[in-house]
Amino acid sequence: LQMHEDRLAEEIVREREEEIRNINKGMHTVNEIYKDLAHIVGEQQDDIDAVEDHMEDANKNAQAGLNQVQKANDKADSACIVC
Repeated sequence: LQMHEDRLAEEIVREREEEIRNINKGMHTVNEIYKDLAHIVGEQQDDIDAVEDHMEDANKNAQAGLNQVQKANDKADSACIVC
């Protein structure tokens, strides 16, 4: 009876060790996934920053263009004597 209990206890210990190894593997896999995601997000952030810079430049250029149109309109109004 004692040997049977000892074998059963050993089997339980082996099963627990295997489960711990599986959990460890799973944690390693999750860690790798998080690292990959961090890398992808970092790459996307560079692209997002570039788009933001281009949008700011486009806004500045559009504002400058609007100012030029307003100046041209003002000059056209002042040059028109008969209007």
